[in-house]
Amino acid sequence: MGSNLRWLWLAPLSLCGACGDDLPQCGPGTELGADAHCHPTHSLEPGNFSSPVTLLQRLQGEEDHMHVSQVRYRESDQLLFFCSYTFGVIDASNPQDMSYLVEGLRHETPSGSPRTPGCLHFMWDDDDPDLVFTSHRGNIDFATFLSGWDLGRTEDDGDVEFAPVQLPALQEPGESYGGLDVENGLVYVALHENGLGIYDYDAATGFTRVATAGGFGNAWTVVVRGTTAYVADGAGGLAVADVADPANVRILGRAVLGGTAQELVLDGNLAYVAAGSAGMVIVDVSNPAAPAPISSVPTYGNAVAVAYSAGRAYVADWNDIRVVDVADPAEPMQIAATRMTINLDYEVCEGEGDAEVCMPDDARPDATARNLAVAAHDDVLFAGNWWVPYAFRVHPDRLAPYLVLPEDASLLDFGPTAVGETSTLELPVTNHGTAPLTLYDNWIDSAAFTVSPPQLQVDPGQTGVLTLSYTATTETRESGVLHVRSDDPQQPVRQAYLVGNQPGLGVGQPLPEIELTLVDGSPFSSTALEGKVAILAYFATF
Repeated sequence: MGSNLRWLWLAPLSLCGACGDDLPQCGPGTELGADAHCHPTHSLEPGNFSSPVTLLQRLQGEEDHMHVSQVRYRESDQLLFFCSYTFGVIDASNPQDMSYLVEGLRHETPSGSPRTPGCLHFMWDDDDPDLVFTSHRGNIDFATFLSGWDLGRTEDDGDVEFAPVQLPALQEPGESYGGLDVENGLVYVALHENGLGIYDYDAATGFTRVATAGGFGNAWTVVVRGTTAYVADGAGGLAVADVADPANVRILGRAVLGGTAQELVLDGNLAYVAAGSAGMVIVDVSNPAAPAPISSVPTYGNAVAVAYSAGRAYVADWNDIRVVDVADPAEPMQIAATRMTINLDYEVCEGEGDAEVCMPDDARPDATARNLAVAAHDDVLFAGNWWVPYAFRVHPDRLAPYLVLPEDASLLDFGPTAVGETSTLELPVTNHGTAPLTLYDNWIDSAAFTVSPPQLQVDPGQTGVLTLSYTATTETRESGVLHVRSDDPQQPVRQAYLVGNQPGLGVGQPLPEIELTLVDGSPFSSTALEGKVAILAYFATF
């Protein structure tokens, strides 16, 4: 008897709800997921780590965009002082529950300025702890000045209150006031290219210039111990000067550090210098006539601020705050780092002129929130951030990876790409931690882009590479988000924003004709750059 049965082959049922003809072809070691994207079959497993830096508090006050440029912790009364768009004082006795005692103070200056300034630098007077001197180097919006505050502290049954009164502001023609210190009853102020200014302060008469010391190239800040001054002198490195006689200051020695020295702290005979692109440099100053660099710690961004406490140095490098074990100054070792982010209101625009249409671009990852200042006490780290102050706890015994992506991951532009053609970029992935970093699931949420490899392991101090490809499916803009899942306990998911055929000015696009008037009044046209290499610098002053 013949059979009418026929074999029917049923293909495996996909869980994908958006299946179509454009499904990606998954390569070796990957499989198609329910989201219609390729994911690794997890041949690499993530480690299980606890973070060496844990957040204690993000201190929100009256303002949420403060640009905190300097913070200092005073152990005697457990206060945290800060300079930002305003000046203020924080009760830091409990770093998990800090509170503002003084906030929002702005300086009045004789010359006035478009915006009433806060400050960039400050230092208190140990002989009168309620007397805090402040300064600002000035910019297009803020006046340059040397001033300060009498905090007017009162205490009643343990409750402390302040009634701050501003000190008279000093403005000298041609001066730009930088970092300062108070010693020997005098106020020492770094004056950038004008050297070191030495002032007397009297409540009745205000500031009086006692002397000026030359020989410095770009004095950013100064620390004075006894009769010796240590000056972060920009490209001139660390300069050491004898200030026993203010009228006859002598530079004793200098150590050129290879970067731009902006800030320093002292611990005994060691100076820890935030030296810009050279990172943090440790200098032996036991012989003032011959300060000697003994080691350095590279930083991913420019080292702009430094602090020291309990055998550890803390560095603000614009992108991150880094914790360095300096028990052996000749062999410093980074043991922790932290990065803060902020959600920005990005837009994507198409069209030109009246036809331009802009829409929110919610797919872009949060941006790095810049770190400009740092302070520390024992195992507590205080960060002066672009937005608000933070407090963290450092756990030096914990080993963990720390993933670093380049800052341009916020927008990786593949440039103009013809339909069907492929453009490729390489994205370096660096491990600045103390344990191996495992990227166990790298994937992109757009079929126009691919990432290889889907998994990657990077040893401490090493860099791996992710290869990103874009195959254009249209002549118009296409975007995708790279998702990097790793065992970094602080940032287990990182993202990069990928764009192909970006409209407007971008990678591979011709520079449009530009005509403008320069600050000196002379005209400029971009045609003068034709055939030349040009660097466009975008910057702000604070």
